[in-house]
Amino acid sequence: MMFSKGEIWAYPTDTSFGLGVRADDLTGLKALAELKNRPSDKFFSLMVRDFAMLQKFAEVPENLNEKFFFEKSRTVILKPTKALPQTKFWPQDAVAFRISTIPEVSEAIEFPITATSANIFKEKPIFEAEKIRQNFDSVVKTFPGFEKLSICPPSEIWDFTKSPSAQLR
Repeated sequence: MMFSKGEIWAYPTDTSFGLGVRADDLTGLKALAELKNRPSDKFFSLMVRDFAMLQKFAEVPENLNEKFFFEKSRTVILKPTKALPQTKFWPQDAVAFRISTIPEVSEAIEFPITATSANIFKEKPIFEAEKIRQNFDSVVKTFPGFEKLSICPPSEIWDFTKSPSAQLR
């Protein structure tokens, strides 16, 4: 089973490789923050399997639908529901979410995972699995079947915690 507690996975997204740890794995979240040399005030975004999972873990407004995530690479900021564990790794009132657009990854997500880029903080995103293996050795497991991704720009970021919603990036 992929994305089990205690594991850090490098997986393909529609923008670059991401690093995934289950959102309910506090030990894994701490290990990921240390691995990335990430400042404690920099929050993780989360990846969910599909729109139904998003609705379970976030308050989704009526003007947001699944199609929005598949038109372009997009991250949305939403108010979390009580189903999402509260940690210091994301704010309690506004969490950034993405929906996986890679079917093989979607099938492997049983609980929200982190959607942070697979790189050391402030370094460039990674598009090749071999580079992940070089940078992180055996600490990070690489998702099978994806050795090289197309270079893509980062996702747009939209804030849906306010009305009207606004594009931040």
